[in-house]
Amino acid sequence: MQTMLLEQFYEENKANNSWRWVSDLIKKHQTKDYSLIRRYVDGDQDILHKQEEKGKPNNKIVLNFARKIIDFGTSYIASNPIRYSSNEAGADVEDYVKKLQAVLMDNDEESLSYDIIEDGSIDGEVFEYYYFDEDGQICITEFKADECIAVYDTTVKAKLIAVIRYYTMTDVSRNTKTMLVEVYDESEITYLRQEGTNFVLDMSREQNPVSHNITVRVKDQDGKFQQKPVVPWTHYVNRRRKHQQNRDDGMVEGMGDLSDLKQLMDAINKAVTGKVDVQEYFKNPKVIFEDLDLDDLLLYDAEGELITDVEKKKQYLAKMWSTSQILVGKKAVPVTWDLQDTHEENTINRLIETLLDQTGTPHLRPDQVGTAPSGIALKIIFYHADIKAGIKMRQYGKGFRNRIRILTGMLNQKYRKQWDYQAVDVKFSKNMPVNVVEMVEIVTKLVGQLSHEERLALLPFVDDPRASREKLLKEQDEEAEHRMKILDPDALEDKEPVDDDTPPGDEKNSEGDAA
Repeated sequence: MQTMLLEQFYEENKANNSWRWVSDLIKKHQTKDYSLIRRYVDGDQDILHKQEEKGKPNNKIVLNFARKIIDFGTSYIASNPIRYSSNEAGADVEDYVKKLQAVLMDNDEESLSYDIIEDGSIDGEVFEYYYFDEDGQICITEFKADECIAVYDTTVKAKLIAVIRYYTMTDVSRNTKTMLVEVYDESEITYLRQEGTNFVLDMSREQNPVSHNITVRVKDQDGKFQQKPVVPWTHYVNRRRKHQQNRDDGMVEGMGDLSDLKQLMDAINKAVTGKVDVQEYFKNPKVIFEDLDLDDLLLYDAEGELITDVEKKKQYLAKMWSTSQILVGKKAVPVTWDLQDTHEENTINRLIETLLDQTGTPHLRPDQVGTAPSGIALKIIFYHADIKAGIKMRQYGKGFRNRIRILTGMLNQKYRKQWDYQAVDVKFSKNMPVNVVEMVEIVTKLVGQLSHEERLALLPFVDDPRASREKLLKEQDEEAEHRMKILDPDALEDKEPVDDDTPPGDEKNSEGDAA
């Protein structure tokens, strides 16, 4: 595509108002089909389009493991709210965290973060945009991977230099469609529109490009702070394709949790559907009795009368089939069949186990968990899930830290502060079943070995150890004061309030006058 560094290439083309490279990236991006895996997650899988064969059952069984895998992988790390807690003390830090939590609450961060991880697990990547609305409020919006392109520099650091968002607008009156493009870089937003095969500046806007004025306060390794421009987006990558990392177009292609499992899911659906078809085929009386000599078969109806007509024999057999009892020679004969499907059953189970193992999804059965498994037993059951969760938490944690970095820059701009985003930690809380009694016993034994906050952090149901510690100390003080008041009511009587407006020295002067 180009021979120079991509950031330099971008700046030169922007200065020359040349947007051919944007068109090239969009064409390449449109070759990706995000709809396939999305259809599988929604249950619209290839087995539903199986062709019917004349005279044979045509069941279409979907075992929607795609939804199960995505739901488990997302819920395991995101069903418990992601915690944003301060790692520093001080009133200024508390004010900063309070303002940050207000922004996150206003944007429904819990649902947004869950959707980010879920959509990223399906598509392989997802985007988040930050901006000030018309009222000056900080807003966060998610965009799917099929409408955005992240452009990284080709240097060693691979810095994000631009995000391209493209979409189509329909003019109903003219019955025409026009592609519109928004290019976000570290300083401006450039709006383009398609004319023929080229992209040009959208002249319908009063100002184009428009400055977004979003910067971040960054502390270097020497502890010095400086303001830096930033692209107001976060590009979350679920998992990078290893053979795509060294591309010269600046694009990074992500992989979803299901991107290499389609054939395995299809094999499970085919195997289960085939087994059900066979069972239905052999349950059909037309099949069971098609080679039977009905002329020589003695059949009696419910009243014991001999059935001589062949058609009536067929009707009788079909009617009595549901009871699995047919009167042959005045005797009730049970009807049974042996399909010998043990091999098919083992194949289906093996395919399912392979799929779940590859995705780190536990296949919990009563014989595995019992009534009250120990913590070690649970860790063994969730071993593969923990490996996958660790990878996800590193990937998405990096994106959430960038979210806090940009939001802090916007808060500094709004309130004219110099808050440091590194004062906030991002912590995941995995939704793994735990033996609470066993966990409490372990924490109790650590008294004297770890601080109170460190022990509280080990308990999965404690969201904020510092806040919990402060609440406990406050309750202890209130309880001590209550006991003291019961033992000695006069000891805690309120003293006369001191008038803070009295100038220093007036009390001594008044005493002297009295003397």
